Amino acid sequence: MPEISIIVPVYNVEKYLKKCIDSILNQTFTDFELILVDDGSTDNSVAICDKYVNMDNRIKVIHKENCGVSAARNTGVESAIGNYIGFVDNDDYIDKDMYELLYNDIISEGADISICGMYECFKDKMTKQSKVEGRYVFNNIEALKEVMESKIFSVNPVNKLYKKDLFKGLKYPDGKLSEDAFITPLLIMKAKKVVFNSEAKYYYVRRMESITTSGFKQIDFSVVEAYRGHFEWIKEKLPELKPQAEFRYLWSYFCVLDKMILSNKVLYNKEDFNKIVKIIRKNIINICFNKCFSLKRKLAAIILFFNKKIYKKLTIKNHEKNFKLFSVNKE
Repeated sequence: MPEISIIVPVYNVEKYLKKCIDSILNQTFTDFELILVDDGSTDNSVAICDKYVNMDNRIKVIHKENCGVSAARNTGVESAIGNYIGFVDNDDYIDKDMYELLYNDIISEGADISICGMYECFKDKMTKQSKVEGRYVFNNIEALKEVMESKIFSVNPVNKLYKKDLFKGLKYPDGKLSEDAFITPLLIMKAKKVVFNSEAKYYYVRRMESITTSGFKQIDFSVVEAYRGHFEWIKEKLPELKPQAEFRYLWSYFCVLDKMILSNKVLYNKEDFNKIVKIIRKNIINICFNKCFSLKRKLAAIILFFNKKIYKKLTIKNHEKNFKLFSVNKE
């Protein structure tokens, strides 16, 4: 019976899948099973999965019809037999000692969740997601504060190791984007102790096609739905974290608004756009006095308050500047 179950949802990533799988199989921590959940791929990903399953008896492949990443992760968790759960995205890769670090930390601290640092990989450079250095142990309230602020670690399900028992009664929501925003805060609240190690062991690859091929869709409002729900129960049950929850909730509107502006296809209606602008303008005082918002975002909110057109132009200009960092492939 393996100690860790590593789950990789797979969907049409034939260019990147081998590098992902090899980085997992080369782990210094070897007591794991690797569950590849093929979510109805139509490219060579299917053959790659089937080839690897014959090469290593730690690998299990599940083929299913396409239902999205949430369903794939849930399928992986349901079939997992390890005491701990880890997730790796199918176009990312990890250092050879990532799971050794995560496992040692979770055991030595008696924690329920272990988290390591992460690199964001662009075409010409690699940057650490967090500038914080060191090793920290949090209770669940402290960890929830950190994940809402997202300065040390985020809701992203990868770069983490979870006790499997935390998933009892919890599933990633089907038919939603930003599925991690729905469930990660709930997993943290079920934990008694969370340990974070700033050593960056996970490589989150930012690919150009992932941000340009899909225009805005109504399902993008999922992120607002997730953080609105968290804001409602946090302000009632944990009022000391209201600033952090309010920050993340209002941030989600900026997230959707900016995607509308940057969409290469105008797939939103003006009513939705103007509704978001109205909500942000209504909360301009809260945004300006909330310490969780950066100065840059506060200035952007003020510009939006006075002039939508200028905000749009600055958003597009900033995107074009950052766009040059993105890579078409993993090399």
